[in-house]
Amino acid sequence: MAKRGAARAVRLNCPKCFSAFTVVAFLSQRIEANEYWKARAEEHDCAAHEKMLAGSRLGESSKNPLKASKAAARGK
Repeated sequence: MAKRGAARAVRLNCPKCFSAFTVVAFLSQRIEANEYWKARAEEHDCAAHEKMLAGSRLGESSKNPLKASKAAARGK
């Protein structure tokens, strides 16, 4: 079994839409890190990222699921 280090957060830029986003991953020592991060940047879902940003600008961002379920249980 390959050894893993600690989780590492890396800020990447999408080559298509030029948006900055964060990827957190456990990388084994056998993986070439630069190739992995390049592949993650190329797989970026630009439409979903823009939708998430638009929702957060309008105040419709995702809520904490625990707080949302408690509010639903109280009928709010």
